[in-house]
Amino acid sequence: MKITQVEIFHVHRLPNSGQRPVLTRIDTDEGIYGIGEAGMAYGAGGSAAAAMIKDLAPLIIGLDPFDTEKIWKKLFKKTFWGQGGGTVVFSGISAIDLALWDIKGKALSLPLYKLLGGKCRKDLRVYASQLQFGWGPKREPKGEKEQYAEEARKALADGYDAVKVDVLALNRSGSTENVHLEGPLPNPVVKLGVERVRAIREAVGEDVDIIVENHANTDMVSAVQFARALEEYNIFFYEEINTPLNPSLLKKAKEKISIPIASGERIYTRWGYLPYFADRSIDVAQPDIGSCGGLSEFKKIAELAHAFEITIQAHVAGTGVAEAAAIHAETAIPNFCIHEHHQKTLLPEYIELCEYNYQPDKGRYAAPELPGLGQEITAKVYEKSDRLLVK
Repeated sequence: MKITQVEIFHVHRLPNSGQRPVLTRIDTDEGIYGIGEAGMAYGAGGSAAAAMIKDLAPLIIGLDPFDTEKIWKKLFKKTFWGQGGGTVVFSGISAIDLALWDIKGKALSLPLYKLLGGKCRKDLRVYASQLQFGWGPKREPKGEKEQYAEEARKALADGYDAVKVDVLALNRSGSTENVHLEGPLPNPVVKLGVERVRAIREAVGEDVDIIVENHANTDMVSAVQFARALEEYNIFFYEEINTPLNPSLLKKAKEKISIPIASGERIYTRWGYLPYFADRSIDVAQPDIGSCGGLSEFKKIAELAHAFEITIQAHVAGTGVAEAAAIHAETAIPNFCIHEHHQKTLLPEYIELCEYNYQPDKGRYAAPELPGLGQEITAKVYEKSDRLLVK
């Protein structure tokens, strides 16, 4: 079997989120194809992932898609820039790697989790992610604490027993205007965040886990300050509390914080994670299959984390392609923590891009049993994308 062409889809701006997913399809001379997704598809610069896949594609034409390790190393070494790390290079590699694994699963008529080591568990515990945008088929940023409580109740009614929320990102009006979170936080800012967490805790009770996410908008000083204000609310873990660009600072913060620490959506490859694992500054690692280096690298990161007694939660903020990939990968690792089900997955404009709308059942996910990824892109992707073809 040989790779014959690579097609890249840069989806047109989606109305609710304003984001542009980047998907790829890799074809072979035996008529079997695979699909992948780049995690770098939101925020300024997201379009770079589409260009990166285009530049990497000529390096794999004519190769055997089963040789994922050989191909990964070639992409890592032959780009020159791969060994410098970074979001763009590894998002491109990730999308390609995922599509190759999809081909392998389809060719062998096996679901991906079986190729990754088989089931370590029958299903996955799931949390409802990003309640500050609402929990439902429309994105509506929230301001008042009562709104946060209401969105948490919606998730609880859907069967979730864990939720995640960024309680500092938005002001009382539900916008980011004049929100500054570095250095010592003024008391009204701390008070607003605590009010929201308290409202959620009172709404869901003591048996539902709450994850607090900071999106690295805080720094070491403000993250420690806010963590101390949250201690009484039994937070499950505290996520991306400062920039991942200076690993030593997270270690210093962790020494002053009693809540488990999570990070990883902007950390790439096993080499990127190594300093965080070596100094044990992360309790829950969160590699994104679409940007960490793909399924091949996700498995290596998870294995390395296991040696340091660190659990894994795949970061997922993409389409149903990324969702399915994460479900397979998390099913097959022994140190799984919990699965992220992002608010985006409820938006109609995301759902229509994929053939299968995988949603949790009472807060639990089971891996698809279809061959490969168990997901396909729809005609909407072809209709609503800027497309590039490399042969």
